[in-house]
Amino acid sequence: MRRHRFPFAPCLCAALAACASSWSPTSATLAARLEETPPGTACRLWLHGDRIVAAAVPIGPGAMPAAVRTAFEAVLPGGAQTFAGREQGPRGNGFRIDKSYTDPEHLRTALVADDGSVLERAHTVPIAEVPQKVLATALRTGPAVDEAWIVSGPTTEEYWSIVLHDRTGRTFVVKVGLDGAPLGRVRRSAARVDG
Repeated sequence: MRRHRFPFAPCLCAALAACASSWSPTSATLAARLEETPPGTACRLWLHGDRIVAAAVPIGPGAMPAAVRTAFEAVLPGGAQTFAGREQGPRGNGFRIDKSYTDPEHLRTALVADDGSVLERAHTVPIAEVPQKVLATALRTGPAVDEAWIVSGPTTEEYWSIVLHDRTGRTFVVKVGLDGAPLGRVRRSAARVDG
């Protein structure tokens, strides 16, 4: 499996043309969290049109409540942590952790609410194991698949998230239903914020 990046890349992400959401972080809340970002870390933003629809801001060690740490130990045991942050978005407010694993090599992520309830989890799947109808839908956007993720809500698998790039090198994340139906796509790009 080619390891390229997380669906919530460890750089400031701009997901363009994303699904619209009625939720939007307030600029005051986001600005305050950006101000507290540990040095050398990057934030993640998801955009729809001219609105920020989700944000994940890195946090320092010890910033998670005990219930959240316990939940992460249960759903993401072991592995090497590559991102820890406070996230606000359509799934709700909570903490996000990304981890990488070896033997077998794969990536995992989870979003956990303040009370320890799991809001979302996802993990990479070897591209050879992704259903052909899912790959066929994703490959309409570009020819080179970098990662394939299966995304679950609190209880069940909900959709596939396929990270790929087109012939010009642009990176896209294509959301595909479990049945292979197209659910949307976003373009991922890196940015810098001075605040």
